[in-house]
Amino acid sequence: MGVPEKAAPAVTSAPRWVREVAVTTLLLGVGFLLFFYRLDSLSLFDADEPAYAEAAREMLISGDWITPHFNFQPRFDKPILIYWLIALAYKGFGIGEYAARFWSAVFATGLTLSIYLFGRQRLGRRGACIAALAFAANIGTVALARAAVTDMTLVFCMTWTLFCFFDVYLATDKTHEGFLFVGYLAMALAVLAKGPIGLLLPGLVVGLFLIIRRRARATLSRLRLLSGLVLVTVIALPWYVLVLRENGWAFAQGFFVQHHLNRYLGVVSGHVGGLLYFFPVVILGFFPWSGILPNAFGQLWTIRSRLRTELTGRQELLLFSWVWCGVVVLFFSFSRTKLPSYIFPAFPALALLAGAAGEAVLDERQQGGRWTKACDWLVGGMACSLAVILFFMPSLADRIRLREAPDIPPFDLGLAPYVLAVLLLAGLALAVAARRSGQGNVAVASMAVTMVLSIATAVHRVAPVVHASLQKSLHDFALVARQELRPGDLLVAYDLNAPSLVFYSERQVALIRRGEEAGFQRLAASYGRLLIVAKTAAETRLRQVPDIFPLDRRGGYVLYSNRDGS
Repeated sequence: MGVPEKAAPAVTSAPRWVREVAVTTLLLGVGFLLFFYRLDSLSLFDADEPAYAEAAREMLISGDWITPHFNFQPRFDKPILIYWLIALAYKGFGIGEYAARFWSAVFATGLTLSIYLFGRQRLGRRGACIAALAFAANIGTVALARAAVTDMTLVFCMTWTLFCFFDVYLATDKTHEGFLFVGYLAMALAVLAKGPIGLLLPGLVVGLFLIIRRRARATLSRLRLLSGLVLVTVIALPWYVLVLRENGWAFAQGFFVQHHLNRYLGVVSGHVGGLLYFFPVVILGFFPWSGILPNAFGQLWTIRSRLRTELTGRQELLLFSWVWCGVVVLFFSFSRTKLPSYIFPAFPALALLAGAAGEAVLDERQQGGRWTKACDWLVGGMACSLAVILFFMPSLADRIRLREAPDIPPFDLGLAPYVLAVLLLAGLALAVAARRSGQGNVAVASMAVTMVLSIATAVHRVAPVVHASLQKSLHDFALVARQELRPGDLLVAYDLNAPSLVFYSERQVALIRRGEEAGFQRLAASYGRLLIVAKTAAETRLRQVPDIFPLDRRGGYVLYSNRDGS
């Protein structure tokens, strides 16, 4: 009888907690690099960032935590939450760019981790990891994560509202009902972050989803809707009551009429677009993960006849994510005023769809289905198109500059566009090749690394060049005003919307519009020295104003004064 061979040692995978720590560490590292690294390297960009930052600074100065003020005048553009958060960051980090942008970066990181934890239950670890990376590593998310604006705060709160609803919807017992409190709390904070849209959008998503599933009556009773709305009211309503009591009709007209109804029903600040305005925003803003969304649509198409019957948890999530995305895009497509950031609330849903699609696409071999082949062609086509645009970017940017703003200095982009073009082509070509050869993990890693490196290059090489051309002169003139003007002097912006002048000069700025040049004489009679900032294009009109003199000219802007600097 022969001696039996020794059994080969079993190959065991790492313990679950080790894998979870590894994924969490990876996502935190991506978040730090994309959202936090050198967050304060650029001054605040006009017009939104310095407006929010200055309103929070004035909140600290005045001690008025109810009515936001900008340029020492009531500001009713947005609710109070963003100003509270930035003001608290100022107390911790000091007044500056890092503190102003801090919460956007925090909420972006929180969303990345939340999408992973939520998706892991329905998509598996790899699908959830793809979803989290898709959310973090795209230009739309990074742009808002590094900006002192309200969008990331709203989307964090709205996403938690919808995540909690979905968890309760799928629960088979009452152990998950604690998420109802979290969901309604998040909804209340969304209302304090952006207004009624924080209640309206989640309500439309949930309502349409339940109608499609024919479970509205049974589910609404489990959601404890009346109790939830009472909680939202108790949390959100007091600030609205207090600010309305302090400001009366001015708040109602400014907040609800001008910045909500007028923005939706009319065109504000020339931000207009057609019904398909947001289609390229999704394609480019969510690139390259938008290239695998056709597979997610294919998955929905295969279950289209069973949408009102029993579905698996994964299929429920697939339908819910498409409804979420569709509601947001369609709602804002019918708005007369349009900005790319309006549909950012759909990005967490797009990320979950990318996770579901990515898991399916990466498991298929070269002879994949038609949706997988469509993804390969779409990703490849978008990469080639972007590479061509990047190769011609220096000349295109200069032509646009000469046509739209000939007074600003040229964009000295150097080799950055060509590096980005090669990086995108090489990285995404490797991803497609790895996917076709069945190496799914390599394909995911290639797409993620390509986007992280590309975005880091754009943020730290391209953005500073754009900043130097568009913002540096305004920043420098504001610092001149802060250093040279005395309490009886005044800084004036002539036919110019530049909130950064208020923030960096740390003083009130008077605004004189075109056609109101007689106001210079009234200001000169009431104040001592005037410093006047205007675009170079307005200099012809400034020269016609008596008793003011040029002091400096740089970067598309001029600095004048009522006192000769010689």
